[in-house]
Amino acid sequence: MYRDRVFALCRHMSGNREDAEDLTQESFVQAFRHVGSFRAESAFGTWLYRIAANRCMSEARKRRSVFRDVDEVETAPKAVLLQNKGDNPEQQLMRKEMMLRVEAAIAELPESQRLLFVLATQMGMKYKDIGQIVDCSEDAVKVRIHRARKRVRDSLANYLDN
Repeated sequence: MYRDRVFALCRHMSGNREDAEDLTQESFVQAFRHVGSFRAESAFGTWLYRIAANRCMSEARKRRSVFRDVDEVETAPKAVLLQNKGDNPEQQLMRKEMMLRVEAAIAELPESQRLLFVLATQMGMKYKDIGQIVDCSEDAVKVRIHRARKRVRDSLANYLDN
């Protein structure tokens, strides 16, 4: 039930499948070890996502740089959703290139903004739930996500202008 969503979060935050699998497993192990500390002040899923988000951010701090494997972007679920079977090869190439640019723009976000952006846009979480995960108010989440979206838009605008 939660595994796919935790994996998706870890995949977006880590940038590659292998690290995401490790982070997902570590998140579930940590949750299992600390399940007694779950206070039910929020939903279990929110608590679990917070553990996963913290693991991802901790790992990112250790590495201080996130590399995206270009070949893996093709296998990402979003890439499948963006494909249109009616596209000609040129349109498919343009769509793929834009997908890579979007992924790169997201990867350039600071860790905290990337986490919020991924939770909101790619995992479809509500601002209230995101606030519980990152321990800030719903209004603060809205502002931070707005700023993240603006950064991604600006990055893409620079690409499209060139």
